[in-house]
Amino acid sequence: MQQELDNILETITSAFPQHRNNIITLYNESQSFMEVCEDYVLCLKSIQKLESDNNINKVKEINDLRSAIVDLEEELLSRI
Repeated sequence: MQQELDNILETITSAFPQHRNNIITLYNESQSFMEVCEDYVLCLKSIQKLESDNNINKVKEINDLRSAIVDLEEELLSRI
């Protein structure tokens, strides 16, 4: 469990390196911020899996996930 949390934090700080310190602080202090981070990483992983499957029928699902990623990025950045 701790390794999974560390991986989520690493993914988020890699995506937004200029906000690394604020992300770490918020991640450790705010359950809701942590949940947004978890959702962001879950979306990223889902997109990567669907793209690696090369299934043309999954294009809409990939696009929906990309839209969700944009919303999650905005949410993360608004809290930082």
